[in-house]
Parts: sequence; C-alpha cells; structure tokens
Amino acid sequence: MPKSKVIFITATDTGVGKTVATYVLAVLLKAQGRKVGVMKPVQCAGDDAQFLRKSLGLEDDLKTINPFYVPEPLSPHLAFRRARIKFDKRQVQGSLKELQARYDIVLVEGAGGLMVPLTDFYYNADLIKDLKAEVIVVARLGLGTINHTLVTINEMRRRGLKILGLVFSQAKPGRHGLPESTNPQEIEKLSQVQVLGIIPYLKPINEKNILLRCENLINSLSFPRKRESRTNV
Repeated sequence: MPKSKVIFITATDTGVGKTVATYVLAVLLKAQGRKVGVMKPVQCAGDDAQFLRKSLGLEDDLKTINPFYVPEPLSPHLAFRRARIKFDKRQVQGSLKELQARYDIVLVEGAGGLMVPLTDFYYNADLIKDLKAEVIVVARLGLGTINHTLVTINEMRRRGLKILGLVFSQAKPGRHGLPESTNPQEIEKLSQVQVLGIIPYLKPINEKNILLRCENLINSLSFPRKRESRTNV
C-alpha cells in the first residue's frame, strides 16, 4: 500500500497566515474525498494546534498533533533552551508515523519560516528533509513579498527540497493595491513555481466560507485518492 503524502506548510515570514492556510487546504482536500490529518510539531505559545484539531473535528491526541509545546512566543531554539526542553526529531517522526497510518494526507505546519532554528544548527528545512515531506510555501501579498518568497524558494532548491507550489494569504483586511494585484504573477514568472491560489481574508473562518471562497485553490494539484482499505490505528 502506498505511503501517505506528507505536505509541510512553511512560510516566508511569521504572521503570514500558515495556520489558516493549513486549515483551508485540509477543508478543500476533505471535500475532495481525502482523509486528511494535521500536525504542528513545534508550537511556541498560541493555540494553532488546538484550533486545527477542533476546527477539523479530529480525534487524534493533541500530543500526537503537537509533540513539542512551549508557552513563550520566541524562536523555538531559544524557547526550548529557556524551558529546558530537548527537541528530538525522532519524537516528531514517531508522531507523524502514527498519523500516516490513519490518513491519506498529513499537513504539517511549521513554526515560522524555512530557516527558523529548532535547535542550534537544526532548522525547519532540516526537519522537512527528515520527514520526507513536500512543501507548500505561504506568502503574504504586500510589498516586500517578492524578495522574501524568492529567497525562500532559492534556499529550498539549494537544499534539494520539493516545492509543490505557492499560496498567497491575505491575513489582514484591507484594499488591494498594485503590489497585491501583481505580486503573485510576478513571483510565479520569476521563480517558475506554480501559484496554487490566493486565500482571501476570511471572516468568519469556517468550512462553509472556505468552500464558498477558496474552492478552486488546489484543483491543479494531483493528490493520492482516498484508500478505503486503510486501517485506523
């Protein structure tokens, strides 16, 4: 039986809307008949993992979805050091293996951007490789995103990571100016990476609104079909 697909959701910066993007992708994939699980290996403050678990109606243990949690909103390597917690990638790999046994696709939301350190000299980029994940990059729409996005893509290519595509996120309300209107097309042309779509500012953030406003976001992607014979663990 083929393995579950693992898709790592990273971003060009913090606060660009990774958690909402993860939720949107999960809702759309579920609507296509896939069994979708989520994971947030590292969480520094906040309730992203809890939000995803509750919003998607998942029954997985929160500790499996989020193996490493620290209450301070800091870079993970510093937060772990202050909390005297030792990050262990093997624990993340074990939790992912559990989720892969239950789902066709597991969406893994990273903490911050690609080069955020989880320990000294071990970055999100290293975790992506160790999890054998493919990557979707979430970027903001506004001025400055061309540089951030191209730098992220170039580093991913240098490290041999597989990029599935780009998702642009409007994390805050506001009118679109020229940068917001043109950046996705310019970045797609300059990077030669497919833009999968734009997530508009969503209020409320719920399944109905996602299906109404984001239904065409991932139609161009080829994901494994639902396997009815998979046994839950």
